[in-house]
Amino acid sequence: MKRSWKFLLVLALAAAGPLEAQGTGRGTGTVRNNQGQPIASASVMIQGTRIGTLTGLDGRYLLPAVPAGAQTVVATLVGYGDATQRGSVAAGQTVTADFQLQVKAVLLEGLTAVGYGQQQQRTVTGAVATVSAQQLVEMRTFNAMKALQGRVPGVDITNSGNKPGDGVSIRIRGVRSISAGNDPLYVVDGVPVAGGIGDFNPDDIVSITVLKDAAATAIYGSRGANGVVLVSTKGSGTGGVQTQFTAGMTYAGQSAYGLPKMMNNDQYVQQLVDAATYRNQIYGENLSTNPANLLNNIAYAAYQKGEHTDWQDVIQRTGYQKNFQLGMSGISGNTRFNISGNYFDQTGTAVGLSYNRTTGTASVDHTQGRLRIGVSGNYAHSLQVVNGGDGLWGAARQQMGFGLPRDASGALITNPDGDPLAYNPLKLVEGRVSENRRDRLFASAFANFHLLDGVDLRVNFGPDYTQTSAGNYTGADVQFGGASYRTASYNQNTNFQYILDNMLQVNRDIGTMHHVDATLLYGIQKSRYTYGNTSSQHIPYDEALFYAIGQGDNFQASSGLTETALQSYMGRVAYTFLNRYTVSGAYRRDGASVLAPGKKWTGFPTVGVAWQLGDEPFMDRFDWLSSLKLRGSWGKVGNAAISAYQTQGALSNGKINFGSVTAAAYYPNPGNPANPDLGWEKTTKSDAGIEFGLFDNRITGSGDWYRENTSDLLLSRSLPGTSGYTSALQNIGSTRNSGIELQISTINLQGWHGLRWQSDIAWAHNKNEITGLAFYSDTTACPRNAPRCDANNGWFVGQPINTGGQTDPLNSNGAFTGDAQRRTWYDYKQLGVWQLGQETDAAKYASKPGQIRIQDTNEDGVINAKDRVLQGSTYPKWTASIYNRVTYKAFDLSVLANIRWGYTIWNTYLPSLFGRYGQMVADYWTPTNPINTNPSPNLNGSPLAYGNARGYISGSHWRIRNIQFGYTMSPELARQFRATSMRIYATASEPYIHYKYDYFDPESGYAGGSPVYRTLLIGADVTF
Repeated sequence: MKRSWKFLLVLALAAAGPLEAQGTGRGTGTVRNNQGQPIASASVMIQGTRIGTLTGLDGRYLLPAVPAGAQTVVATLVGYGDATQRGSVAAGQTVTADFQLQVKAVLLEGLTAVGYGQQQQRTVTGAVATVSAQQLVEMRTFNAMKALQGRVPGVDITNSGNKPGDGVSIRIRGVRSISAGNDPLYVVDGVPVAGGIGDFNPDDIVSITVLKDAAATAIYGSRGANGVVLVSTKGSGTGGVQTQFTAGMTYAGQSAYGLPKMMNNDQYVQQLVDAATYRNQIYGENLSTNPANLLNNIAYAAYQKGEHTDWQDVIQRTGYQKNFQLGMSGISGNTRFNISGNYFDQTGTAVGLSYNRTTGTASVDHTQGRLRIGVSGNYAHSLQVVNGGDGLWGAARQQMGFGLPRDASGALITNPDGDPLAYNPLKLVEGRVSENRRDRLFASAFANFHLLDGVDLRVNFGPDYTQTSAGNYTGADVQFGGASYRTASYNQNTNFQYILDNMLQVNRDIGTMHHVDATLLYGIQKSRYTYGNTSSQHIPYDEALFYAIGQGDNFQASSGLTETALQSYMGRVAYTFLNRYTVSGAYRRDGASVLAPGKKWTGFPTVGVAWQLGDEPFMDRFDWLSSLKLRGSWGKVGNAAISAYQTQGALSNGKINFGSVTAAAYYPNPGNPANPDLGWEKTTKSDAGIEFGLFDNRITGSGDWYRENTSDLLLSRSLPGTSGYTSALQNIGSTRNSGIELQISTINLQGWHGLRWQSDIAWAHNKNEITGLAFYSDTTACPRNAPRCDANNGWFVGQPINTGGQTDPLNSNGAFTGDAQRRTWYDYKQLGVWQLGQETDAAKYASKPGQIRIQDTNEDGVINAKDRVLQGSTYPKWTASIYNRVTYKAFDLSVLANIRWGYTIWNTYLPSLFGRYGQMVADYWTPTNPINTNPSPNLNGSPLAYGNARGYISGSHWRIRNIQFGYTMSPELARQFRATSMRIYATASEPYIHYKYDYFDPESGYAGGSPVYRTLLIGADVTF
C-alpha cells in the first residue's frame, strides 16, 4: 500500500511539469451587504479550485496567486446568498472585483466545510450544519462551544459546571456507548486535535460546522463515531490590505441565580418543635418542645441573641468578566500573516473561584507559483482557582444559620453553629489553595502543490501539546473529613499528539455535464501521555503550599506512561451529473494500536446521494418553490475508545513479607484479564434529508430523519469467582438512536422602511434506547415495562442509557452520582403522605400518618425493591430554539430562546427535614397542615424513610439564552475616531428562565454544585 502511494506521488509530480510553468495574477476587492456595510470573514474563492481567502473586518480581500486566464470568483458567507463574477486575469496583473451579498434565510448554495476540505452545498450528501462567526460572537464566552447551545438541531450542549473555566458537554444525535466515549471529534483547520477547543480564542474562529451522519463523518473512521466538529479559524487568509490592526474589549458583571431560600432562626426552631410535637402525638412519646432542649448550646445561645447568618450571602459576590483582544493582519507580496493576542479574566459568583486565560495566535502563508505553504500556531495558558470548588455552596447550605463566621478577634470559627460536622465554608477558601494550570501549544502546517487545474497534492501536519498541573493544599481543620494537620498534593500530566495526513485532491469539471470531487488519504496519528502524582501529610508551614511536598511525611508518588497510534487509509469521491445528481462514496480503513492483534484493523464504508429536484424542468410550474434538494446516506463508523494495553491483561502490584524481608509482588489484576477477542464498537448510520427554499428563498429549511444502531458495545461483564477474575471487558450489547431534526429560516422583513427581520427556528427529537445486553437480571428485579434488564447497573432494554452504575441518584456518602444529563430513574414512587384517618392502611406497611406513602407496585403488601418503577429519564423528548435578528440602519438586535421539554430530573435541593444542618424553606406535613408532598420532619439527623422518592420532577422549561443590542458606525463616523470600522454592543446572557421551580436551573439536570449565573456585558470592536 505504501509503495502504491509513493508511485502515485511520483506520477503526479511528473505530470505537473515545472513549478513556474503557469503565471499568476492577483485579485482584490471588497465584499459588502446590501446596505453598503463591509462584511468580515466572508469566503472568496476561485471556482473549481481550492484557492481562496477570507475578508477582513473592513470587508476587503486579496487573492495573491490567481492562475492566468478566465476565472470565476465566488463570494459567500453563512446567512447570505452567494455572489459571482467572471473575468480574465493576466500574469502579473491585479484585477478588482467587488461583491454585494444579499441576506438569505439559510445558505443553500455556495461552499461549506466538509471533512478534509470544502464542497459545494448543493452537492453535499450528508447532514451538515454551520454556525458563522457573527452568531458565535453574539454569545460572549471564553469557550466557543457554549455559543452553539441551542443553535444546531441534534446537537445537545450542556455546561459541565458553572465555575469559571468549566467546560461543556456536547452530544451529537444522542449517546451510543454505555462505557466508552461519546465525545465528538474536533478538527481545527483540517487537523484533528486532542480534546476540545476550550483553549482557542472564540474571536479567532470564523465558523463551526457540525457533521452528523455517516456520509459526513465516516471519512474520519473510528474518530468520527460520535460526530465531528469542524472549526475554521482566521488563519493567515484574512484581509486584503497591507496592514490592519484590530482591538476588542468587553466587560461584564455576573450574578448567581436559582439559589434556594434557607430557613431563618425562627423557621428552623419551629421545624424542630413540629418534629417533637409529631413524635409526641403520633408515637405517644414525651419529648420536650423547648428550643433549649432541641438545639445544642452554641446554637441556642445564638438563637437567644438573635444571631443569624445567611451563609449563601456570605460566600456570594458579583462576578466580573473582562476580555481584551488585539490583532494585526496584512499581506506583503505573496505572503500573508495574522497575529493576535487575547486575555480573558473571570471571577466567580462565590469567593475563592476565578479563571484567567492568555492566548496568542500567529499565522503565515506564502504562495510561490504552484506551491502554497503555511503554518499557524496557537498558544494558551490558563489558571483556574477552585478553592472550595463546587462543595463551597454545599458547605454554606449545611450551616443551620445560628452564629457568626468569625469571633471577636476576627478569626474564623470552625463550627459556627456548634455542629462538629458542619464546617465554616470560609475555611474552604482561606484555609485551602487549589489551582489548575494548563498550557497548550497547537500548531498546524500545510503544503499544497497545484498539479493541474483542479488537482492538488496536500500535506497536513498538526502537533498538539498540552501540559496540566493540579496543586492542592489543605490546612488543618478546613473541612469535614479533613485532618488536624496540613496536607498537599501535586499532580502533573502531559499529552503530546501529532497528526500527519497526505492527500491527493481532485475538484474539477469534466466537460460541461460532469464534476468530480475526490480525495485519497494516508494518515497517521500518535499520542504519548505521561503523568506524575505526589502527595504528603504534615506539611510544616502554610507558605509551603504544594511546592514543598518533600518536607512532609507519609510521602506517596505514582507515575505512568501511555502510548497509542492510529494508521488510516481513505478514499472518497463525489460525482455530480448536470449539477443536479450527486453520488458519493467513501471507504476508510483504520488500524488502532489499543486493540488486540487480529482485531486492530477494520473498514468504514459509506454512500450518499443528493438530487436537486427543484432544478428539474417539470418543477418550473411551481413558481413559489425556489429550490428543493433530496439526499440520503448510509454508512458505518466505529469506536475503539478503550484504555491502552487493556486487551493484554494487567498486573496489580503489592508487598509480600518473607520473614524480615519485604519484597514487591505482581499478580493478575482481577478486573482486567487478557482479552485477545476485544474489537471495535460499530455503529451503522442511516439518514434521509430534505432541503428547500420558498418564495425566492425568503423561507428556507431542512429536515432529517436518522437511525443509528450501535453493536458490539465495550462493556464490563461479571465473571465467576472460580475464574480468578471478577470482570472482563467484552464486545457485548447494543443501542439505538433515532430521531427527527427540522430547521426553518425566514426573512420576515427585507428593507421595509429600513428594517430587516430574520428568524431561525430549530427543532429536534431523539430517542435513545438500549436494544441488547449481555447479562439479564432475574425478571423479578426488572420493571414490568422493561422485563429484560441489568438492574444492578440500571440498564433496561427499551429505555435510554443510564450512567453511574446505579439507579439511586445518591451514593453511599449521600452525594449525587453519575452523569446528571444521561440518567434513567428506577426508584420507589411516592403517592403522597399518609393522612389522619388512614392509620389502618398505613400500618400494613409499618407506616403512620405524616410519613411518605410509597406505591405497592406488585400489591403484595410489602414495600421492597420489587416495587420500584421507571420514573422517566433526563433525555428530553424534544428540544427547540427560536432566534430573531432585527436590523435598522446601523442598529441590530438579536434574541435567542431555547426550549427543553419532556424529561425528568432529580431535585438535589430536596428538603431533607431531618433536624440537622441547614434546611430550605419548605412546606411540610403537620396535623393542621395535611399536605401531600413533604412529610413531617424528623429529629437528630434521622433521614426520612423513602425521602429520595420525593425528588423526581419535570425538567421541562424554556429560557431566553441571549440578547444582544449593537451599533455599527458608518465608515465616515469611524474615521473621526481614526478607525476604519467600529462597533459597540451590549449583551445579556441567561436573562430569563421560565420554570415551575425558582431555585435552580433544570438544564444541568441536577441542582448541585455552583449555581448558574446571569451576565450583563458591554463591549466594543475597532479596526484601524
